[in-house]
Amino acid sequence: MYWLSSPPYVRWLIAATIVITAAFMDLSGPSTVSYPFVAEDATAGDTIVVEWRQVPAGLLPTTDAVSGMAHRDLVAGTPLVPGLVAPTGPIPADWWAIPTELPLDIAPGAEVLVTMRDPDLEVAGIVVSRGSEGSFGVVTQGVIAVPPQDAATVAAALAESRATVLFRP
Repeated sequence: MYWLSSPPYVRWLIAATIVITAAFMDLSGPSTVSYPFVAEDATAGDTIVVEWRQVPAGLLPTTDAVSGMAHRDLVAGTPLVPGLVAPTGPIPADWWAIPTELPLDIAPGAEVLVTMRDPDLEVAGIVVSRGSEGSFGVVTQGVIAVPPQDAATVAAALAESRATVLFRP
């Protein structure tokens, strides 16, 4: 009486669906997105040259900053994750650059405030390049830019140790 039972069409259909779905998932591969990478080596404060590469979707965090100045030294092939690109634009053309000691963790493009005594004055500035670590952890000179009307006063005050450079961490 066994030959009178109906064939297992439902089981065949389910098995065929599983095999086709598995083959499709295996052959389709992961979805990819374009992501920005550093094309050429850049030191802190340099303009970043960008190249786009395909990476699996969700592998790297999304970023809006794809052009600007480097926050720190970058080697070619580094993905441009958030925090590596300074969000501010270039330094105004008529501003003056003044060397001064800056901490290692401050980024080019960061805003600073130079406070002075005698005369009592506060001047807003922008970091052009941060100090780099020399031998035995000594910090070398960094560079800040200030407006032209205050440049001479700020330079003299920094040279005579009458000024302090404040920054937001």
